[in-house]
Amino acid sequence: MKKIILGISSSISAYKTCDLSRLFVKDGYSVYCVLTENATHLVTPLTLQTLTGNPVYTTSFAAQWKEMGHIELKQDAALYLVAPATANIIGKFANGIADDLVSTTYLSVECPVMMAPAMNPNMWSHVAVQENVKRLKKRGVHFVEPESGLVACGDEGSGRLASIDEIYRMAKDVVEG
Repeated sequence: MKKIILGISSSISAYKTCDLSRLFVKDGYSVYCVLTENATHLVTPLTLQTLTGNPVYTTSFAAQWKEMGHIELKQDAALYLVAPATANIIGKFANGIADDLVSTTYLSVECPVMMAPAMNPNMWSHVAVQENVKRLKKRGVHFVEPESGLVACGDEGSGRLASIDEIYRMAKDVVEG
């Protein structure tokens, strides 16, 4: 059974990761979710634990860890997928900032990494975000490009989380190589 680490950052589209995790589990993958603190306000760890059948992690320092969380979690991972990936988490990854479990896990994994951005269209098109994306792509991080359309705040443009089916298909392509 291949292990997927699913990182979830704080976009309103975080609720869609419930369906994404179900697709992986249905196909026989073992899914371990890691959430930023803000993401826990948008989707509950209990929901994700119920859907995946595995513990959900929100901190690097918890009683359930034998070692530090980001080190233990990376063992045998086939993919680290961050969906949704906010401008904040993209910036952290691009600049080596590790101040939560999602970002410290990124620096510790040895498996392929994939990000599915989701944010306001003005944020997505901002030069700082685009430079960070280019930097990560140069390092081999895979991206599922955001879709165009209406986003939660009412703005329109590119920045909406790609469809769950598209993220799933691209993730499987990377894992199954």
